[in-house]
Amino acid sequence: MLEACLAEQEITGEKLGLILTRNGFITRKTLIEAILTLNPTEIVGEQQYTSRVPAEILLRTKTMVVAETQDKIFLATLSAEDQVRIDVDPYLLGLDLIFVPLNHEQLEDYLSEVRRLAEDKSNFAERLLRRALVEGCSDLHIVPRYSTYSVFYRHLGVRHLAHEGSLDEYNTLAARIKDLSRMDLAERRMPQGGSFELEHEGKIVDLRAATIPTSNSEMIVVRVLDPDRVQPSLNGLGVTRVEDWRKAVRRPDGLCLICGPTGSGKTTTLNASIKEMDRFGRAIDTIEDPVEYRLPYVGQVNVNPAVGLDFAHAVRALMRADPDVIVVGEVRDGETARNAVKAAETGHLVLATLHTGSILGSVQRLRDLDVPASDLRYLLRAVLVQRLVRTLCEYCGLRGCPACFGTGYAGRTVVSECTYFPGEREVDEMLNGKVWWPSMLSDAVGKVDAGVTSVPEVVRVFGAEAEDEFRKRAA
Repeated sequence: MLEACLAEQEITGEKLGLILTRNGFITRKTLIEAILTLNPTEIVGEQQYTSRVPAEILLRTKTMVVAETQDKIFLATLSAEDQVRIDVDPYLLGLDLIFVPLNHEQLEDYLSEVRRLAEDKSNFAERLLRRALVEGCSDLHIVPRYSTYSVFYRHLGVRHLAHEGSLDEYNTLAARIKDLSRMDLAERRMPQGGSFELEHEGKIVDLRAATIPTSNSEMIVVRVLDPDRVQPSLNGLGVTRVEDWRKAVRRPDGLCLICGPTGSGKTTTLNASIKEMDRFGRAIDTIEDPVEYRLPYVGQVNVNPAVGLDFAHAVRALMRADPDVIVVGEVRDGETARNAVKAAETGHLVLATLHTGSILGSVQRLRDLDVPASDLRYLLRAVLVQRLVRTLCEYCGLRGCPACFGTGYAGRTVVSECTYFPGEREVDEMLNGKVWWPSMLSDAVGKVDAGVTSVPEVVRVFGAEAEDEFRKRAA
């Protein structure tokens, strides 16, 4: 990893930390922590344009945000530190404030950029997007109505109203997003899709835009693909039986399945699994629709049905390209399923996703796609089924505060059921209906008992099944 980044540095001349961050080996916050540990004086050379501290306070106090970590924020200022501390304290939400020496020339350029971002009306779309990044949102929904329009942010899987504006403002915003996404500005009768990039704090963030015609013009949805959001290791995702999954993906061949509904974090788990593999010593290729997060040193194929490149054809093509690991973004049909099994049969490790809600359901789904039980008997290595639940805010414990936007929740964790099949006997037992692993609902209930999440959140995710479970426990 380091040798590859140093080789890239020789060509580009960029800072090593920037290359490591861009390639997804570390997050920016990890980089800052490393700088503080190895050479704290180098922190002075960093700067961060978007922060929880409002731009008007930075401009008024002539203050620069140098960096943020999980528990600290570093500022440099021309003003009295005690007064700056009073001004910014309401926005720190538990972060320790540390003042560092000021680079006067750097401050002038920094404040000019902050002022540009804050005042330039043409940058309204950029400000909305950067705010979404700071708040950790996954999607923006721009919805026009009769006389106004609304912007909703999806945060931790739940939408909340972030902005209300006039239709004139909506028209300007819609035109800007369509222009950035290289869509036809005049077309409002048909759905369109596009993408663009935004540089944010030393990393490239991909944004996917889609327009949907409505009775009130067009609804626009922008998906924010922040690479830092897929940085956690498998240990950080919350998978209860994660070692079972690790045993499977460390095998040289076979079939490993990640299952769950849309929005359950399957892609994040796939990427976390890939990042634990040797991306230099093994040829790893993915097939996605579309490619969401860039994985350096991994071959990523974007399916394109318009030219006949679907999942099934892509699997066949990759089998002739000397792969070690093939990742199938979604098994949708029988041909894709059979080709994935064939790839596993011929000595490859295959990771694939299915839209099923249980381990037994995932195997039945493959059977419905005409995958013989005899093939699964020898090839199935593990099945991981997951959903996401929100975790309690550490500052307020469900009461609601600025850190969690008044929701009481400040993150998400995986609830799952997972099992590893070391040999044919275990697969046979599962095919015959035997269950020896804890269910996904029992995992969720366990996380309620551990104080990680709440009863209302588990009921929101699992519905009547969870209500019945908690009613039994209360009886």
